Amino acid sequence: MLKKKMSKTKTKKLNTKKVVKTLKNQITKLLDQAKVKYNVIEHRVVFTAHDVGATTKKKLGEIAKVVLVKADKDFVLIVLPAGKYLDLSGIKKALKSKKISIASEKDITNQLKTKVGLLHPFGSQYNLKTLLDKNLSRAKKMIASAGTYTHSLELSMKDFEKVVKPVKGAFAKAKK
Repeated sequence: MLKKKMSKTKTKKLNTKKVVKTLKNQITKLLDQAKVKYNVIEHRVVFTAHDVGATTKKKLGEIAKVVLVKADKDFVLIVLPAGKYLDLSGIKKALKSKKISIASEKDITNQLKTKVGLLHPFGSQYNLKTLLDKNLSRAKKMIASAGTYTHSLELSMKDFEKVVKPVKGAFAKAKK
């Protein structure tokens, strides 16, 4: 039995039916096929993982920040806790790459056909390798973008790892 529930917080009036339909056709379809339990959280318009934390009153250690990184000539998704920074040297070492850089906004729109701020952590949907920071992998659950500015997904870390099969490692560092 799948658990799907819409949690509501204050939000601007948007075409929710269209958003939920889009979700159903993409990420939730992936989760439904994997028989994964998840909650769709509806919230006000947000553009960053920090905003999700402030809006939903959830811990930053459970909120996934997703960053597109260019490793040599390939793109990779990095999933880390919202309260951490990328550790480019850790990513470079794990991927055995010569050059690592954070992808530009143009890279995001051209490579992933999405807008900045709408990256979700399901790399398979973008045909990309996904790296998961060990700090986030220790959490029991995670809250991640659902690919919209007004919806997030809450699911167990175990289920996320089952669906995505990310490479785990040290890809984040503490904020200064």
